[in-house]
Amino acid sequence: MSYPDDSNGDVLRRLEKANFDFSLEYAVDFYAVYETEEEADIVAKQFARDWKEGHKFKNIETRPAETGGMELELVPIMNVTYENITNFEIRLAERTSKVNGYLDGWGVLCEQHS
Repeated sequence: MSYPDDSNGDVLRRLEKANFDFSLEYAVDFYAVYETEEEADIVAKQFARDWKEGHKFKNIETRPAETGGMELELVPIMNVTYENITNFEIRLAERTSKVNGYLDGWGVLCEQHS
């Protein structure tokens, strides 16, 4: 497939090269870091409401970040497509922009197939 020339496209190209099965749903880890636990909790609660409304998640968790502040880990269940990853990041960025925080990447476990 052809992906845009950005960080998400780069990750998807690497997954494709590793024979990642894009036809399946995966637990995808998204991270954001906030100055305070209160700010992390505000955004976590917004995604918890999404979960209650039927969006599929494996986990929503806050914990102290290695670099200071609080890390929010969101683990939605989704097909790994450029559109799905980018749309989730946009929603996370919009919610994060209302408090003092920043996005800190995403990832998905990839077992290479022989």
